[in-house]
This record gives sequence, structure tokens and C-alpha cells, in this order.
Amino acid sequence: MRLALALALLVGVGTASAGARAQSGPVEEVTVRGSETGGFVSRADEDHSVREVTDAASLVESLPGVHLRRRGADDSFATLSVRGSSSTEVAIVFAGVPLTGGSDPSLDLSSLPLWPGAAVAVHRTFTPAWLGSGSLGGTLVVDPPRPSSPARTEAWAAAGSFGEARLRVADVREAGDGRLVTAVSASRADDDFSYLDPLASSPGHDVYAARQNGGHAAVDGLVAWALPVRWSNAAPGGLAVTTLVQSRRQDLPGTVLGPTPFARLNSDRELAAAELTGLAGPGAWSLRAWGRREGLRLVDAEASSAIGPTRADQTIAATGGAVGWRGRPRPDLTVDLQTGGSGERFEPGVTQGASPSPGANRGAIGGGFDTEWRACDALRLGASGRLDGWSNASGGAGSGAVLPTGHIGVEVPLDVLTVAAHGGATARPPSFIELYGDRGAFLGDPTLVPESAWTVDAGGRSARRAGNLRLALEVDGFASWARDLITFVPTGAYGRAKATNIGQARLAGIEADARASVGPFELRLVYTGLLTENDSACKPIVGFCQHPELPGRPVHDFVADLLGHAGPMTLQTGLDAVAGMVADVAGSIGVPPRVLVSAAAHVDVTREVRLGLDVRNLLDVRTGTYAGATGPVHEPIGDYYEYPLPGRTILASARFER
Repeated sequence: MRLALALALLVGVGTASAGARAQSGPVEEVTVRGSETGGFVSRADEDHSVREVTDAASLVESLPGVHLRRRGADDSFATLSVRGSSSTEVAIVFAGVPLTGGSDPSLDLSSLPLWPGAAVAVHRTFTPAWLGSGSLGGTLVVDPPRPSSPARTEAWAAAGSFGEARLRVADVREAGDGRLVTAVSASRADDDFSYLDPLASSPGHDVYAARQNGGHAAVDGLVAWALPVRWSNAAPGGLAVTTLVQSRRQDLPGTVLGPTPFARLNSDRELAAAELTGLAGPGAWSLRAWGRREGLRLVDAEASSAIGPTRADQTIAATGGAVGWRGRPRPDLTVDLQTGGSGERFEPGVTQGASPSPGANRGAIGGGFDTEWRACDALRLGASGRLDGWSNASGGAGSGAVLPTGHIGVEVPLDVLTVAAHGGATARPPSFIELYGDRGAFLGDPTLVPESAWTVDAGGRSARRAGNLRLALEVDGFASWARDLITFVPTGAYGRAKATNIGQARLAGIEADARASVGPFELRLVYTGLLTENDSACKPIVGFCQHPELPGRPVHDFVADLLGHAGPMTLQTGLDAVAGMVADVAGSIGVPPRVLVSAAAHVDVTREVRLGLDVRNLLDVRTGTYAGATGPVHEPIGDYYEYPLPGRTILASARFER
């Protein structure tokens, strides 16, 4: 029975989240992760994060190649950009269930649940075929605590600035012949921090105002279990099931120039996934099924027809399944075959104060393969490919297409360095809002074609040890050529925008992740450098046309952390720097650069209890200056233009593990 359970956990549950957990232990074990013929991956987990993790967004924000964009404090609306992609170009998968699709191409990361034992993996650009069709920027995989984790009970509680309170509890235990995980989390905050008011301020006279309507409250629960199944005496297998329930209230404060003090979004999410596994020849088969439902209720008592609806209800329902086989037909060859389909429905409910959004359906079917061939000890070759077909319908309009995607990769282990390179094509079909519009504010175009890109990357990693000194380094470079980018273009005299295939862009960059430890000290440096060019726009320069950079993508994104251990105490200081970002498609509105410092102290009171105190933005930086057309411009710092970030925040925490 235990053999069957092990197979279920390794093949069944692991298929939905393989590779998502970071390795614990010495620094070199974190960076050197085995073969990367399939693509470069950034990983983090809640247990071993260098910094205290407040929400799911904070777990990914310091990873190489990743840029997080918040519209305020922790738990405010946050989106993810990978290698300069837009947020709609990053697919998100939770426990094998896709959370993005036609109805919701850009997911709010603050709505993702987080518990002790949770982990994330960011597949930068190239996504394994078994995860689905992927997207131009790649895929974020969120892995909840798994039944295969060591048996334990862990709780984390924290309280801090702006009415912040958090609780996370997870329990993993044996249940008969199987394993059971139960987890709950809850959080709330007022987020009434102060910011520079650009309307009330004047040169030499700064006026600060309190952010209003920026709070949130959320609660979610997870139950997952794995049971052994014996198909025959010679063919053990397993069943793994994951269920999730969430409820959230998110206040929507608006911008500093256009506040919305009464707007609120209430949401709920329910999902379930089940997977059967069994042995088949030199590998194992799997049969997966999943379902997801989300409800959204937007309320704004003071909205006008120029701003938006006073009420808008929406429901998203999706279901799907897949059949796959993974194994080794020969000792030097690994093959993973997957095929499946899904259906999605977007249903508008009661809408007041605006035209209702049209309902829409999407059906999709596809399949693909992942393979790796160890040609010899010094050479590994990989390939991945998918063919996905989709069909949309909304009222009398419909559209569809077939998308081939795939990539190849190579990895060469040398004496002191392992090098890898990849190249291939990615694509994303248009979403419902891009095809059919939304509440009259956005005009759709049912004739849109999918946006796509060609990408190449290459890099190397190394880990060395000399006495007490341990070093690990990974450096990657990439370049992408995107075409048929879907852009909303202003049209008419009423502030509306129409989705159009006009965009082309070029992106190139470098990613570096360096780690070192000696004696009681540890150092981690993460840098992402990015150059972008919007080929569909032009800044007129005398004698030629200069293409502006893409908005919302920083040229420099740098994270540093230094830790020192003294007995039961750990001291940490960190630095975050972001520079070179613009807010508009013309590249004329700059976002002030910022350098933020953090500090923390944690102490192990007993083997089971750990206390912590974290201070973010230690120097209370809340404003920045960029060069405007008529001189220096003083603005609140932020990721989104006119959405300020908070100043100094303090968080006290306690962790219990048994």
C-alpha cells in the first residue's frame, strides 16, 4: 500500500506541480536544480524565503526575470510581468488548475492564497507542454502544501502597520492508508497610508493626504488528500484530490488624481481537481479533471457613466480534463505526452449605470509532448511542442484558430559551469474583453488574431565551494520578437478604446541570481536588466523616428539581501531598486526611480517557536523625481502611474511548527 501511495504522490500529485518546490539546504543546492533543457525557471517557497512573506505576490517579487506591479500596499491589486511581458501574457496555474483564460487573462496576484509549505515556480517564457498552452511571458505555477510533504502542523500569525493582521495554518498528516492536508489563511488591512498629493502640492511645498478605501479582508481554505489505488497486484496507482474555497473583499481606492472612495469588489473562488494514476509499461498514466467557479461583484455608489457602473456582477465557470503518460521508453530518454480539453463560460449578471458586458463561451482542445534525451554525459537535448485549437462564441459573433507552439533546448554540463540555451515560439489568443468589449468602455474586435512571439535565451550556472565559502551564480540572456500585439487604441470622443492588432515589439535583457555564504553570513543578489522597443509607436526626432520603450517595464530591477546568523538570532537587511520605467505608450511620462531599504530580526525562541520583526521601506521613502518636459517632476513613488506605494511599514510575526 505504501508503494502505491508513493507512486500516487510522485506521479499523480507531482504531475500537477513538478519542480515547483525549491530545495532546502546549502546555497548551491538552491541554484543548481538539475536539467533545464525545458527552459529557465525561477523558484521560491514560503518555508525558505529570505524575506518574510506577507502575500503570494511578495513570494515572487524578488525572483530573477520577474517584475511585480502593485497598485498600493500588500494585498492591493497586483500583476506580474516576466521578461517584459504584459500581465495578460503570463498564464497562472494553481494545483494543476488554470486560473487565467478568456474571461480573466490578467489575474490579480493578491487574490492567490498562501499557506505554510506553499511554493511557486515561474517558467520564464518557455512552459512545459504538460502545463498547458502557456503564453508569451511564460507561466506562474502556484503549488499549495502537498500530501507528500513531511507530516507537520505549522501556524504563522502577524500584525503590523495600517491595521494589518494575518494568519496562516497548515496541517499535513497520515489519514489511514493515505495522506491529508488541511490549510486555512485569513488577512485584513486598512492600508490608510499617507502619500504626496500632487494636486494640493506646489513647488517647494509638499502636501500629504491619507489614502482612502484601500483596505481588504480575505479568508480561504484548502483540503487535499492522496489515497493509494491498486488496479491489480502488479499495477499500483493512486488518487489525488485538491479543493479550494476563497472569499475576498477588496476596496478600490482609484488614483491620486481620480479617487474612488466608495468602490468595492467582492469576489469568491471555488475549485476542485482530481487525478488518477497507474503504471503503464515503462512509465505511468494519469487522468486529470478539474473545475473552477469565480464570482465578482463590483459596487460603487458614486460612479457615473463616465467612470463606470454603480454595480456589475459577473460569474466565470470553467472545467477541463487531460490524459497523459510519462515515462522512460529507454534509459536515456524521458517522454511526457498530454492531451485534453476545456470549456469556459463568462456570464454577466446585474449591471447598473453602464451597458452590460456580453456573455461569452470558449471551448479548447489540445495536446503536446515534452521530451529529454541524454545524448551523453556532457549533452542533454530537450524539445516541447503543443497544438491547441480554440473556438469563441458571444451572441452572433464567433472566432477561433489553431495555435502551434513549441521550443527546443540544450544543456551542456562542463567542469565548472553548466550552460543551456533555448529557442521557440509562443502565442496567446485574444480574451473576451478584447474580442467583444466590456460595459461600453472597451470596444472589442471579433476578427482579432492571436499575438505571438519568437524568443531565444542562453545562460549558465555554476556552484563552487572552498572551505566555508560557498558560491552559486546563474546568468541568463534573452531576446524576443513579438508581433500582432493586441493593444487598446483610443477612439471617438467619449474616452472609449478599441482592441486592435497593431503592436509589434522587441525585448532583450539579462537576468542574474548570485548567492554566497561564508561563516554566519549569507548574501543574495538578483538583477534583471531590460531593453524594450515599441515598434508600433514613434517619438519624432529630427531626421528619424525613435521607437519608445514599452510602458510599465523597468530598465533596471535589483534586489539584494544580506543575512547574519548569531546563535538563535538572524538579522537581515535588504535593498530594492527600480529605475527606468515609463507610464505611457509614447514613453513621455516617467515613473520616479526608487531605492527602498528593509531590515528584519528573527529569533528561534525554541525549536518550535520563531518570532520576527520586519521593517519595510526603512527610510520612509514616499516620493521621487523624474525629468519632465518642463523640468523636474515630484511624484509619489509607485509601479502604476498615480497609484502610490506606502512608506515605512512594520510587521511583527510568530511562527509555530511541530
